[in-house]
Amino acid sequence: MKKIKAVAASVAALAALAVGAAPASAADLGGGVTTCKSPVWGGSYLCGGSYGDGTATYYFRDGRQEVFVIGTDHAVWTRWTTDKAGHKSGWLSMGGVLAGPVGILASDMGFGNFEIGAIGSDGHLWARARDTNGNWTGWASVS
Repeated sequence: MKKIKAVAASVAALAALAVGAAPASAADLGGGVTTCKSPVWGGSYLCGGSYGDGTATYYFRDGRQEVFVIGTDHAVWTRWTTDKAGHKSGWLSMGGVLAGPVGILASDMGFGNFEIGAIGSDGHLWARARDTNGNWTGWASVS
C-alpha cells in the first residue's frame, strides 16, 4: 500500500510540473509544447504543455548540480557540474521515450543517490535510480 501511495504521489508531482508556464521558446510544436533553450546549460529541450518548464535539477551537498531535460528526441538527457566552480560535463542521453516532464521522484537530501521519473509514451510512470557512486539503473515502470 505504501508503494502505491508513493507512486500516486510521484505521478501527481509530475503532473503538477506540467502545469507551470514555459520559458521563452523557439518553436511551437502544438498542444502548448515548444522547444526551449537554456542559457545556463545549453542545448534544446521540450517544454510547455505536458512538459511543464522542461527541467529538473538535483542539488548535491557539495554544491554541484545535475540537470535533466526531455530532449527533442523524447529521451531524457542530463548534464552536471563537475566541480564547485561550475564546470560542466557534456550532455548524456539516458534514453527512454517520454511524453511528459522529467522530475526528481526520491532524494537522499544531497548525498547523491536519488531517483528520476517521467511519463512514458505508454502513459506509465518510468524511473531510473542513481547510487552514490554515480551508477544508474535501467528504466523501470513504476505504475
